[in-house]
Amino acid sequence: MIGATGNVGRPLVAGLVARGARPRILTRDPGGARLAPGAEAVIGDLDTPGRADTLLAGADAAFVVTAGPDAPAHDRTIAAAVARHGVRLVVKVTSVAALPPVRDSYGAAHAAAEAAYLATGAHCTFLRPAAFMSNTLQWHWSVTGRSTVFQPFGDLPQAVVDPADIAEVALRVLDAPELGGRAYTVTGPEPLTPRQRTHRLAAALGRALTFVDAPPEQAHRAMTATGLPPAYVDGLLASQSDPDPARGGLPLPTVHNLTGRPPRTFTDWLAAHVHEFR
Repeated sequence: MIGATGNVGRPLVAGLVARGARPRILTRDPGGARLAPGAEAVIGDLDTPGRADTLLAGADAAFVVTAGPDAPAHDRTIAAAVARHGVRLVVKVTSVAALPPVRDSYGAAHAAAEAAYLATGAHCTFLRPAAFMSNTLQWHWSVTGRSTVFQPFGDLPQAVVDPADIAEVALRVLDAPELGGRAYTVTGPEPLTPRQRTHRLAAALGRALTFVDAPPEQAHRAMTATGLPPAYVDGLLASQSDPDPARGGLPLPTVHNLTGRPPRTFTDWLAAHVHEFR
């Protein structure tokens, strides 16, 4: 597993361990293995020579989440190791931005990753989620410090999805490979704008929050100030501004169809995470 200690990976590891599996995970920090109890840790990262081979040697299946500007290179490394070791099944989390026709460089990178895994000959399933509910945690600094949310495209709805639901979909596909071999768009149950999510967060906190619809140029400066390459930020913002409801704005029954229960609501997610904003 690559991405095993992230928002999707941790609940997936827990689900696999509960079924008696002992997944092998890649983690940079030996202490990071504590985030995925029951897993076998391989220490290193995808820039460490040979780590992808160590991780995938003898594996029947691979679950992969990659993110950030290094993701294209990492996906090429993983796909090459998948091919070398004859991994039969791959479940890869990409993005709704990869839906054809691809419209921006962010989506193009995810589409290229999908093509790289398909070229290995493995039985590939791609999970294309809408925006994660957990992205709301990026507001922590301004919510706690200024009681304000700064976010571009404040009135553009997204059917944001709980990462735990993505994990359950992945677990279902790993349990039943006959459900794989295709791409699934994974969404939450309702379209919500950033402004609406701010209102719900304020209600959960029991105090007023101000929403500021930040200009994209301001968001660009803020993200590049963290060290992200400008070209990567350009693609990410282009993806986030796409008004096509098919690209995450339209709730789909994927979670219900594959898990047998409705997806968690944003209110459900807040109930479990609102303490992180206090």
